[in-house]
Amino acid sequence: MARSNRHRKGKLSYSVVVDGKTEVWYFQMMKKYERLPRIDIIPEIPKRKKLREQFNTVVDKSKIYDKVFWVIDLDTILKENNEAPRGSMSILNVLQQYIKKLQLNFSGNVKVFINNPCLEYWFLLHFKETGQYFDNCDKVINELNSTEELADYEKKERYFKRKNKDIYFRLKPHQRYAMENAVKQGTFDFNAPDRSISEMYLALSDLFKQ
Repeated sequence: MARSNRHRKGKLSYSVVVDGKTEVWYFQMMKKYERLPRIDIIPEIPKRKKLREQFNTVVDKSKIYDKVFWVIDLDTILKENNEAPRGSMSILNVLQQYIKKLQLNFSGNVKVFINNPCLEYWFLLHFKETGQYFDNCDKVINELNSTEELADYEKKERYFKRKNKDIYFRLKPHQRYAMENAVKQGTFDFNAPDRSISEMYLALSDLFKQ
């Protein structure tokens, strides 16, 4: 188990809790290139990817690390919602309650960032200013494949970590443009979930200001 750095001067430890491998690979490549001298990023996928297990993992990590990022792809949440027994509480409502609990109890070191529908929308914003609503990730990937830069995009580790042409290396020159585009789309609103947004720019802003 990682030891807490909460009371130590120097390097801050960040745990990034995600529900998919693409986020892990992306943050691993970010760490490689950015070489943030005061930050140690530790991306992690919970053993079980259900929302409750993710939330519990975030709470557990908040007791160990200086900061915890919970990066959520909304398409996985909506998939879980569709698979839930009839009559059960909406998964979106559950997520909203979890976020409120985190804000109330761990506002100092836990932050939640939502991608709707998925991380690939963040990638797309590096090349296109678009507010088009994508109701699933496959449609976003189709748009990515229409760009010159990521026409060969694949959700595979070998693609994300390709030598001298990994995902972060490809995206970095367009990062400022992506952040500007993401700001224009705003943050996630539980009252208007049918909007494509990416809050990754907030996560990067937090990391880069350290």
